[in-house]
Amino acid sequence: MALTKKPVNGMKDILPREMQIRDYVMSLMKETYGRYGFSLVETPCVEHIENLLSKQGGENEKLIFKILKRGEKLKLDEAEKEADLVDMGLRYDLTLPLSRYYANNVNNLVMPFKALQMGAVWRADRPQKGRFRQFVQCDIDFRRCYVFSRSRAYFCYNYFIGKTGF
Repeated sequence: MALTKKPVNGMKDILPREMQIRDYVMSLMKETYGRYGFSLVETPCVEHIENLLSKQGGENEKLIFKILKRGEKLKLDEAEKEADLVDMGLRYDLTLPLSRYYANNVNNLVMPFKALQMGAVWRADRPQKGRFRQFVQCDIDFRRCYVFSRSRAYFCYNYFIGKTGF
């Protein structure tokens, strides 16, 4: 069978020049927000399906690439609903994974907690022109950070934009 060269619809191969630009922008973000006390964190790309589905509702649930149970857990002949078949999903943004990360690690984090996360996310919707099912997202959050105001966050953002030269 011949190799299908083109990526799956809504996905994209990233060529070296575009990777250089992405790496440059990401390094500027790390430098800029690191200067203001933000720590780089990473969360898994796969989350528990009940976390992805809980309290989101509506359109967000349509964005989830769901992962079938495997091995002995997958009982196709006994399945009555989707929940009997699925136990995990790919993250569609970085907000929920960071909330789970914070809840799981709060006792080991220095407060105030200022997090910078950059990573791939996946959306199972039909991509429009110029949009993709997989892309890199940047999430900048703070918890228990009463002094770090929105104006300070805006200053960081403007400082970053100024450094990019775009």
